Amino acid sequence: MLLLAGVTLRAQLVSDVSFTLHDDSLAITYTLSRKADICVRVSLAGGRYTEPLKGLSGAVGKDVMPGEGLQITAVRLPEIRGVDSSEISFLVEEDDGALLVYVDKLSFRMMPVEGGTFTMGCTHPRGEKHTYADELPLHKVTLNSYLVGQHEVTQALWKAVMGENPSKWSGNDSLPVEQVSWNAVQIFIARLSQITGYRFRLPTEAEWEYAARGGNRSHNTPYPGVRSQMWETCWYGGNSNGHSHPVGRLMPNELGLYDMGGNVMEWCSDWMAPYTAAPQSSPQGPRTGENRILRGGCFNSPTWGCSVFERGWYLPDYGYSYFGLRLVLDSAEQEVD
Repeated sequence: MLLLAGVTLRAQLVSDVSFTLHDDSLAITYTLSRKADICVRVSLAGGRYTEPLKGLSGAVGKDVMPGEGLQITAVRLPEIRGVDSSEISFLVEEDDGALLVYVDKLSFRMMPVEGGTFTMGCTHPRGEKHTYADELPLHKVTLNSYLVGQHEVTQALWKAVMGENPSKWSGNDSLPVEQVSWNAVQIFIARLSQITGYRFRLPTEAEWEYAARGGNRSHNTPYPGVRSQMWETCWYGGNSNGHSHPVGRLMPNELGLYDMGGNVMEWCSDWMAPYTAAPQSSPQGPRTGENRILRGGCFNSPTWGCSVFERGWYLPDYGYSYFGLRLVLDSAEQEVD
């Protein structure tokens, strides 16, 4: 019998983790700080973590209640059969439905967004001196389910795919990549798709807004996930000191997405065009145009510039120190041939 601590934690939701490994059985013990869906992944010899393991019992799965000394057990788990215990590491984490994607040893998370219908456009008219005519008229949009990046694409991921870093604000690989044009992003996405086997793309403008609003979990706030103070979720002109910040340092929105407001503006796939009042289903935007859509505001935006409905646009062959991106997948199963 071996008692080991080769277990990784996330965000201290899970703590005090250890596992006991017998010849044909496994027991993981941990502390959980709040009610959550829990899953377990395994890594062998320092390699990639697997998808969530099946065949587990105990304090795992849906609606696990908080407590100390919670236990997960398994018998004859095939993933670790015959492997030396010193080469095994378990990841106990909240099961948020994310798809874990690897590029070499680097990984990033794609979060599920359940489809639905929402009202797109300026649902919270502002009192500031700002024209928001481009965010009207309000109109109903229906979307299918999709997956969206939990974070803006980082400089680490861009470098792993492209072999260089175009960003002005550097020195930390967790910073969002910026100074990237829409056209350069298309090359990055094509290479990333080839490396990983998934068909990545930019979000449509409607997909971006729906995700920023929190999808079908939305609290209908003007800023992504904001229920108290804006600076808790957005790097903007009031708290950024004039530069970008590492992704994921502030609070997420209802879907577990970080930096949907502020930090860097995010390219969308659409050409810029005026809204119409007619209901739409999975709109793709016009076939041609001059400028591509940018969403979310950035580190030097005023408050209204980070709202879930604020629209920006620019020529697709230019990139500035506040232009970045976030990835989308139609589904986890759709792969490149």
